Formats: sequence, C-alpha cells, structure tokens
Amino acid sequence: MMGKHSEQSLKIKQLEETIALKDQEIKDIKFSVADILLQIRTINESNNYSDPSIKRRKISELCTDTRYELLIDEIDSFYKKEKQQQKGKIIELPNTDQSTK
Repeated sequence: MMGKHSEQSLKIKQLEETIALKDQEIKDIKFSVADILLQIRTINESNNYSDPSIKRRKISELCTDTRYELLIDEIDSFYKKEKQQQKGKIIELPNTDQSTK
C-alpha cells in the first residue's frame, strides 16, 4: 500500500509527463502551421501561374487539406482517449430468459 505522499508524487509525475507531451504536441503543430504558411506565401509570390484563380485554388486546397489533417488528428486523439477510458469498464449485458432458437 502506497503512502499518501507517494501517491501524490506519482500523480504529480504523471501530470508533468502529460504536460510535457502536450507541450511537444503544441510545438509540433506550430511548426506544421508555419510550414503551411510558408507554402502559401511561396504560392502567392510565385509567377508560375498566369491566372490568379489558379493561385487561389492552390492556396484554398492547401488550407483545406491542412484543416482536415488537423481535424483528423483531433478526432483520432478523442477516440483514443475514449477507448482508454472504456478499457477499464466492464459492460454487463442484461440476462434474459428468452431463447434465440
């Protein structure tokens, strides 16, 4: 049986690890967004497209793709958390006297 201080120390360590992971995740997102912004700037300043609508379309596609990637990451993260929470739960099915013959 762990003492109260040991439990608190363990909890603090777990929280510090969670914070460190979240900080790294935020850092990764910032670098990813910075890269996308650079790509948008490069497209905007390039002279390779004679029609301005092509630039707008390319920038729009880049923004849409990035948005979806971020949303998919969030959805995956949400489902992983849900799965971890449900891991410890036992689902009991009701007992019935009915047969499935």
